[in-house]
Amino acid sequence: MHALIVDDDVSISLMLSRCLSLWGWTSDEAPRVCAALDLFRHGSYDLLLCDVDLPDGDGISLSGALLKAHPSLAVVIISGNPENLGRAREVGFTACLRKPFSLDDLQALIDLNCAEKS
Repeated sequence: MHALIVDDDVSISLMLSRCLSLWGWTSDEAPRVCAALDLFRHGSYDLLLCDVDLPDGDGISLSGALLKAHPSLAVVIISGNPENLGRAREVGFTACLRKPFSLDDLQALIDLNCAEKS
């Protein structure tokens, strides 16, 4: 299983990448929307972990575009701002995680979301 992590906070991306690796995943990291789009064009992903507030765009819009291009993609929206998570839910994303989060909650949400997509 292969994941794309989109977060401009390098420490969060690194932590997510390490956790996914421990759970049997491989991952790529992108700090911006443009980098995520480039990686997505050249790779195959099963999971997207995406922050909402990115330097060059909105993670909710990015997630919607990537999901439209690849409907079997499991998506987890991550944000420290509860309003962002509310917006994500309004447009149909149910897998939303508020920062800070526990690794157990992250793993459970990934497992549930991936199971729903398979």
